[in-house]
Amino acid sequence: INRTWSRVIDQTPYFMLYGHKPDISHLQIFGSYAMVNIPKTQRGQKGGCIAKRMRFIGIDTTSKCSRFVDSSHKIVLSRSAIFEEDADWSRIHSNDTGVYFSK
Repeated sequence: INRTWSRVIDQTPYFMLYGHKPDISHLQIFGSYAMVNIPKTQRGQKGGCIAKRMRFIGIDTTSKCSRFVDSSHKIVLSRSAIFEEDADWSRIHSNDTGVYFSK
């Protein structure tokens, strides 16, 4: 369905059909940073980093995953990420290798 505004009907076709605006709260800004969860099987030794800071580059077309690129330019698919706009950074310390939560 076309979600763009039309001058002829003075509203979007989506609004005409459903009577309300579409929910776009799940959309993120392209290029924004996010803390992407590292699965337990890939974390390594005990006490290793639990998340890495990556850049959001889009949504995968074949699955319900978001696409991220890490510092080594590797594309990572993940459904478990916290975008920086909603994160509480008072407890997080970042470095080149990952993120660790302070106690």
